[in-house]
Amino acid sequence: MKSFAEFIKSAPPKRGNQFKFISLFSGAGIGDYGLKMAGGKCLSACEIDENRSAVHFANFGVKVWGNLRNTNEEISEHYKEEEVDLLIATPPCQSFSTANSRRGLREDPEHATKDERNTLFFEALRVARNIRPKVVFFENVPNFLMRKIKSENGKYIGRVHEFLSASLTEYAGWHGIVCFSQFGAPQRRKRSIAVFIRKDIGSNANEVLKNILAPSKWGTKLKDTPKTILEAIADLPVLDGSNESTACDVEDVLHQVPVYTERHYKWISNIPPGSGKSAWENDCEKCGNRETPFFEIKCKNCNHTITTRPHVVEKDGSIRAIKGFKTSYKRMLPNELAPTITTASGHFSSDLKLHPTQNRVLSARECARLQAIPDTFKWPSEQKYRKAYLFREMIGEAIPPIVTYQLGMALKKALKELS
Repeated sequence: MKSFAEFIKSAPPKRGNQFKFISLFSGAGIGDYGLKMAGGKCLSACEIDENRSAVHFANFGVKVWGNLRNTNEEISEHYKEEEVDLLIATPPCQSFSTANSRRGLREDPEHATKDERNTLFFEALRVARNIRPKVVFFENVPNFLMRKIKSENGKYIGRVHEFLSASLTEYAGWHGIVCFSQFGAPQRRKRSIAVFIRKDIGSNANEVLKNILAPSKWGTKLKDTPKTILEAIADLPVLDGSNESTACDVEDVLHQVPVYTERHYKWISNIPPGSGKSAWENDCEKCGNRETPFFEIKCKNCNHTITTRPHVVEKDGSIRAIKGFKTSYKRMLPNELAPTITTASGHFSSDLKLHPTQNRVLSARECARLQAIPDTFKWPSEQKYRKAYLFREMIGEAIPPIVTYQLGMALKKALKELS
């Protein structure tokens, strides 16, 4: 595969068996798909949510274990005699993300104990120690590795990366924060990555980690990767959120957007296309004045109520401005990489969610494109509901397959070097 466009349109090899991997907290298997594209064989996955498990099965056809807290011993027993090349683990990140947005909580191990998801990475480490894969790979939000947390018995306090290294003493490790745009994903998406290689599989394991498996050394970046959001989604049909007929592409279940009320559509459609502006900056529709400050709806020039700005109509008919942030109700900039694709991609009031030029949010297909998810990835129709919002969640929480593809290509090279 040579280019981003080829990657997006390609299917995985029919008999991928160049390395074997197990995926923990696999979600819908989107990140695993990149490993499959690289020729990897998924032995099994682990995912607690049934909808996500169903999507994974549709694409891989392998067993998907349930809650890792309840299945880690069974998984360990099942694979204790199997030669596993890679264990990939992407624990739930919501609690780490929350801590990242609130000052000081990253340093508070007591706060970390309030959410049991914070300790799920210990379960992944338990499986890793039991089945001893050649390589272990963790991915999560930027805050993950530096989060202070208590050990499972409560006796010790340390940062997550310290617990990873202390638990995987048989392994040489690398950890750091990278932006996935450097691997060709057309969005700004910073993530924590930790890679570990078992020292006893070759006398030069440390060198292989340093020169092949460390993300900065992955050498298969695809050519012609999009440099802007519009470049990445330019081939997709135009949509508009004003009515049902213009809000969907009948040939693509993922290429659809919400239909807005007349009031909401007015806010969006008055933001100049390509401007990167927010509805909070819309001009007065009566006099054209554009000097009224953010979060105000009374025109500073003529005192008219600017109804093209976000507002609420009270029961008594009075109108008040909506409280918010400067990045809400805002168009993405057309000539830059996309902002991070999140699980809330369908909410136009959320942070930087509006299409750069069209009157709507991005479609799920466009989010998939910005996550570098090949069009060949299967989306079972029974998982589609509420304007594909479930698919949006799965897309927003995934590792871009273009990243795991490069991990898989590096892994193949590393295994060859160690053989």
